[in-house]
Amino acid sequence: MKNPALWAVLLLLTAACQNQPTTTTESRELAEEVSTSQSTEGSYTQDDQENNIRLIQMTLRDIYKEDLEKDWIDTLSRQFKYSQVDLNQDGKKEILIGLTGPYFCGSGGCTLILTSHQGDVITQFSVVDYPVYVAKESSNGWQDLILYSGDKNRLVKFDGQSYPSNPSVLAAYSGDISLLEKLLDWESQEMFSF
Repeated sequence: MKNPALWAVLLLLTAACQNQPTTTTESRELAEEVSTSQSTEGSYTQDDQENNIRLIQMTLRDIYKEDLEKDWIDTLSRQFKYSQVDLNQDGKKEILIGLTGPYFCGSGGCTLILTSHQGDVITQFSVVDYPVYVAKESSNGWQDLILYSGDKNRLVKFDGQSYPSNPSVLAAYSGDISLLEKLLDWESQEMFSF
Protein backbone atom coordinates (compact mmCIF):
# COMPACT_ATOMS: atom_id res chain seq x y z
CA MET A 1 0.00 0.00 0.00
CA LYS A 2 1.31 3.40 -0.92
CA ASN A 3 -0.93 5.52 1.32
CA PRO A 4 0.86 6.25 4.65
CA ALA A 5 -2.32 7.66 6.21
CA LEU A 6 -4.10 4.35 5.65
CA TRP A 7 -1.18 2.50 7.26
CA ALA A 8 -1.42 4.81 10.28
CA VAL A 9 -5.16 4.17 10.65
CA LEU A 10 -4.64 0.40 10.38
CA LEU A 11 -1.88 0.56 12.99
CA LEU A 12 -4.12 2.55 15.37
CA LEU A 13 -7.01 0.13 14.87
CA THR A 14 -4.74 -2.84 15.53
CA ALA A 15 -3.44 -1.23 18.73
CA ALA A 16 -6.98 -0.38 19.86
CA CYS A 17 -8.04 -4.02 19.54
CA GLN A 18 -5.51 -5.22 22.08
CA ASN A 19 -7.06 -6.50 25.34
CA GLN A 20 -4.25 -5.39 27.64
CA PRO A 21 -3.88 -1.77 28.69
CA THR A 22 -0.79 -0.18 27.24
CA THR A 23 1.15 2.94 27.89
CA THR A 24 1.47 5.80 25.45
CA THR A 25 4.75 6.74 23.82
CA GLU A 26 4.86 9.79 26.10
CA SER A 27 4.47 7.72 29.28
CA ARG A 28 6.96 5.13 28.01
CA GLU A 29 9.56 7.87 27.37
CA LEU A 30 8.95 9.37 30.80
CA ALA A 31 9.26 5.92 32.36
CA GLU A 32 12.61 5.44 30.70
CA GLU A 33 13.75 8.78 32.13
CA VAL A 34 12.40 7.86 35.57
CA SER A 35 14.01 4.42 35.57
CA THR A 36 17.46 5.60 34.58
CA SER A 37 19.89 5.48 37.44
CA GLN A 38 22.55 7.79 36.04
CA SER A 39 23.41 10.73 38.28
CA THR A 40 23.95 13.23 35.49
CA GLU A 41 22.15 16.56 35.73
CA GLY A 42 18.74 16.45 34.07
CA SER A 43 18.26 12.69 34.47
CA TYR A 44 15.71 11.15 36.82
CA THR A 45 15.68 8.18 39.15
CA GLN A 46 12.81 6.11 40.45
CA ASP A 47 13.10 8.13 43.66
CA ASP A 48 12.04 11.32 41.84
CA GLN A 49 8.51 11.65 43.22
CA GLU A 50 7.39 14.36 40.79
CA ASN A 51 8.16 12.19 37.76
CA ASN A 52 6.74 9.06 39.39
CA ILE A 53 3.48 10.91 39.93
CA ARG A 54 3.47 12.10 36.29
CA LEU A 55 4.07 8.53 35.10
CA ILE A 56 1.22 7.19 37.27
CA GLN A 57 -1.12 9.96 36.14
CA MET A 58 -0.41 9.20 32.47
CA THR A 59 -0.81 5.46 33.07
CA LEU A 60 -4.17 5.92 34.81
CA ARG A 61 -5.38 8.30 32.11
CA ASP A 62 -4.42 5.68 29.50
CA ILE A 63 -6.15 2.81 31.32
CA TYR A 64 -9.35 4.74 32.02
CA LYS A 65 -9.34 6.98 28.94
CA GLU A 66 -12.82 6.06 27.69
CA ASP A 67 -14.46 6.37 31.11
CA LEU A 68 -12.75 9.71 31.71
CA GLU A 69 -13.95 10.98 28.33
CA LYS A 70 -17.50 9.93 29.23
CA ASP A 71 -17.12 11.71 32.59
CA TRP A 72 -17.97 8.52 34.49
CA ILE A 73 -15.11 8.92 36.97
CA ASP A 74 -15.97 11.57 39.57
CA THR A 75 -13.40 13.89 41.17
CA LEU A 76 -13.30 11.90 44.41
CA SER A 77 -12.44 8.75 42.43
CA ARG A 78 -9.62 10.48 40.55
CA GLN A 79 -7.32 10.19 43.55
CA PHE A 80 -4.59 7.68 44.32
CA LYS A 81 -1.76 6.80 46.64
CA TYR A 82 1.28 4.86 45.53
CA SER A 83 4.21 2.87 46.83
CA GLN A 84 7.24 1.46 45.07
CA VAL A 85 8.89 -1.86 45.80
CA ASP A 86 11.22 -4.18 43.88
CA LEU A 87 9.14 -7.36 43.95
CA ASN A 88 11.27 -9.39 41.52
CA GLN A 89 14.72 -8.26 42.69
CA ASP A 90 15.73 -6.88 39.28
CA GLY A 91 16.82 -3.50 40.67
CA LYS A 92 13.74 -1.73 39.26
CA LYS A 93 10.87 -0.83 41.56
CA GLU A 94 7.37 -1.89 40.61
CA ILE A 95 4.60 0.58 41.44
CA LEU A 96 1.51 -0.24 43.53
CA ILE A 97 -1.29 2.25 42.88
CA GLY A 98 -4.17 2.37 45.34
CA LEU A 99 -7.36 3.88 43.95
CA THR A 100 -10.28 5.24 45.93
CA GLY A 101 -13.74 6.74 45.56
CA PRO A 102 -17.08 5.30 44.46
CA TYR A 103 -15.89 4.42 40.94
CA PHE A 104 -13.07 2.18 42.22
CA CYS A 105 -14.38 1.03 45.61
CA GLY A 106 -17.40 -0.94 46.74
CA SER A 107 -18.46 -2.92 49.76
CA GLY A 108 -15.79 -5.56 49.03
CA GLY A 109 -12.86 -3.17 48.68
CA CYS A 110 -11.08 -1.07 46.09
CA THR A 111 -9.07 -1.43 42.89
CA LEU A 112 -5.32 -1.81 43.27
CA ILE A 113 -3.00 -1.71 40.25
CA LEU A 114 0.52 -3.10 40.09
CA THR A 115 2.66 -1.74 37.26
CA SER A 116 6.22 -2.14 36.11
CA HIS A 117 8.65 0.73 36.64
CA GLN A 118 7.60 1.89 33.15
CA GLY A 119 3.87 1.97 33.90
CA ASP A 120 2.93 -1.29 32.17
CA VAL A 121 0.11 -3.05 34.05
CA ILE A 122 1.18 -6.33 35.65
CA THR A 123 -2.00 -6.98 37.65
CA GLN A 124 -5.19 -5.07 38.33
CA PHE A 125 -6.60 -6.34 41.62
CA SER A 126 -10.24 -6.01 42.66
CA VAL A 127 -11.86 -5.99 46.11
CA VAL A 128 -8.75 -5.02 48.08
CA ASP A 129 -8.47 -2.98 51.27
CA TYR A 130 -5.30 -1.17 52.26
CA PRO A 131 -2.54 -1.47 53.40
CA VAL A 132 -0.60 -4.02 51.35
CA TYR A 133 2.09 -6.19 52.94
CA VAL A 134 5.10 -7.72 51.20
CA ALA A 135 5.85 -11.25 52.40
CA LYS A 136 9.38 -12.54 52.87
CA GLU A 137 8.59 -15.58 50.70
CA SER A 138 8.61 -15.57 46.89
CA SER A 139 6.83 -17.45 44.13
CA ASN A 140 8.24 -17.70 40.61
CA GLY A 141 10.88 -15.08 41.40
CA TRP A 142 8.42 -12.46 42.77
CA GLN A 143 7.73 -11.72 46.41
CA ASP A 144 4.35 -12.83 47.70
CA LEU A 145 1.86 -10.15 48.70
CA ILE A 146 -0.60 -10.11 51.58
CA LEU A 147 -3.80 -8.34 50.57
CA TYR A 148 -6.82 -7.78 52.79
CA SER A 149 -9.88 -9.01 50.93
CA GLY A 150 -13.10 -10.75 51.93
CA ASP A 151 -12.57 -9.86 55.61
CA LYS A 152 -9.24 -11.72 55.76
CA ASN A 153 -5.59 -11.25 54.87
CA ARG A 154 -4.95 -13.28 51.71
CA LEU A 155 -1.69 -14.76 50.45
CA VAL A 156 -1.23 -13.69 46.82
CA LYS A 157 1.47 -15.49 44.79
CA PHE A 158 2.92 -14.60 41.41
CA ASP A 159 2.12 -17.30 38.83
CA GLY A 160 4.92 -16.51 36.36
CA GLN A 161 2.86 -13.92 34.42
CA SER A 162 0.95 -11.94 37.04
CA TYR A 163 -0.69 -12.14 40.44
CA PRO A 164 -4.30 -13.41 40.71
CA SER A 165 -6.61 -10.42 40.26
CA ASN A 166 -9.28 -11.38 42.82
CA PRO A 167 -7.61 -12.12 46.17
CA SER A 168 -10.94 -12.72 47.94
CA VAL A 169 -11.04 -16.29 46.58
CA LEU A 170 -7.50 -17.15 47.75
CA ALA A 171 -6.41 -18.89 50.94
CA ALA A 172 -6.26 -16.82 54.09
CA TYR A 173 -2.83 -15.81 55.36
CA SER A 174 -2.24 -17.02 58.91
CA GLY A 175 1.20 -15.51 59.52
CA ASP A 176 2.12 -12.43 61.54
CA ILE A 177 1.96 -9.30 59.38
CA SER A 178 3.41 -7.00 62.04
CA LEU A 179 6.99 -7.67 60.88
CA LEU A 180 6.29 -7.39 57.14
CA GLU A 181 6.93 -4.38 54.89
CA LYS A 182 3.76 -2.25 54.85
CA LEU A 183 2.80 -0.36 51.67
CA LEU A 184 -0.08 1.96 50.77
CA ASP A 185 -0.66 2.97 54.36
CA TRP A 186 -3.81 5.04 53.94
CA GLU A 187 -3.27 6.77 57.26
CA SER A 188 0.12 8.28 56.52
CA GLN A 189 0.68 8.58 52.77
CA GLU A 190 -0.07 11.60 50.62
CA MET A 191 -2.97 11.53 48.15
CA PHE A 192 -2.54 12.59 44.50
CA SER A 193 -4.99 13.21 41.64
CA PHE A 194 -5.13 12.18 37.98
